[in-house]
Amino acid sequence: MESSHIIKGLYAITPDETDTEKLLHQIELIHSGGCRLLQYRNKKLALSALIDQAEQVKELCNRLNMTLIINDNVDICCNLDADGVHLGENDDTIETAREKLGADKIVGLSCYNSIERVKLAIEKKIDYVALGAFFPTQTKPNASQVSLEFLSQVKTMCPLPVVAIGGITINNASILIRHKVDAIAVINGLFGTQNMTDMTTNFTKLFV
Repeated sequence: MESSHIIKGLYAITPDETDTEKLLHQIELIHSGGCRLLQYRNKKLALSALIDQAEQVKELCNRLNMTLIINDNVDICCNLDADGVHLGENDDTIETAREKLGADKIVGLSCYNSIERVKLAIEKKIDYVALGAFFPTQTKPNASQVSLEFLSQVKTMCPLPVVAIGGITINNASILIRHKVDAIAVINGLFGTQNMTDMTTNFTKLFV
């Protein structure tokens, strides 16, 4: 899939929210602020509840015309006919994801601070790579830190869209954008704010 026009700007990632109605309302709020790219991620729910919540998120994204990426789970992505899947270090292989989803779905790969994983992504024709954490993050407090020098190195060698993740807020996002990231992935810096619509607008303006 040609993902360069899809994986850009603000890339919202859902928090571990067990209240589905609250989550759906939050997604509507960020959509109102201009967000069009969403990753569904929830590490708290049991599988049956996760599937149910994912189905409702997918229905909403269909109505709002938002691109939906499923975190980790290729089968859920396949069953929902979501737009793509994001794979981490311990998830299904790239080959499995492509075999199940086909060539038309987006497959993203967490590369953390590993040049070898970036090279693998390029070799396997992944649709985008995610680097991070760039800043301390509540979501993964033990995540390895990634430097701006590493980001510049990846941008020089990698033809794929590059997503920055990890502790990104409205106060530190600009430096990543100046280093030419294609998208910034935000969880708490968006979903943990008082006015999510205004915050979304502020993030999207950074890319203008």
